[in-house]
Amino acid sequence: MIRLLATGVLALVLSQAVHAQQGKPVAMPQAQAAADPAAAMFKAWDKNSDGQLSLMEFRAGWQQAQAVVKTQAALGRQFAALDANHDRAIDAGEYGNLLLVKNAGKAAPPLARFDANANGKLEFAEYVKLVETLAPQEEARKGTNK
Repeated sequence: MIRLLATGVLALVLSQAVHAQQGKPVAMPQAQAAADPAAAMFKAWDKNSDGQLSLMEFRAGWQQAQAVVKTQAALGRQFAALDANHDRAIDAGEYGNLLLVKNAGKAAPPLARFDANANGKLEFAEYVKLVETLAPQEEARKGTNK
């Protein structure tokens, strides 16, 4: 998924960079938006839905894509560090050591809640879902303790 996003972003960037640098809007037919990741990315970046990317829309989308890539890389490093037995998954023992799970205490959801393929472990995509679910709760708690 991460590679697909990065590939879509890079395809869009490479094919449209010259036009964007010149400040010219880049047109994209609506039918293509549903056909491939680059078209979907284009549609998401086209904030005013005029079928063109202005330089401002392109920059905003590019910055957002860079933030996503950085976040995914950081999560990948965390995941690798948490995977003590290096089996590319977080098992029940490793799950209990997750800071987000420890901080949630008794309210922590069981591993099975995020184990989409029911193999008793969390692969990376499942780990990301866990972080997306528990991290906002962690941020809210920090805000109330200030």
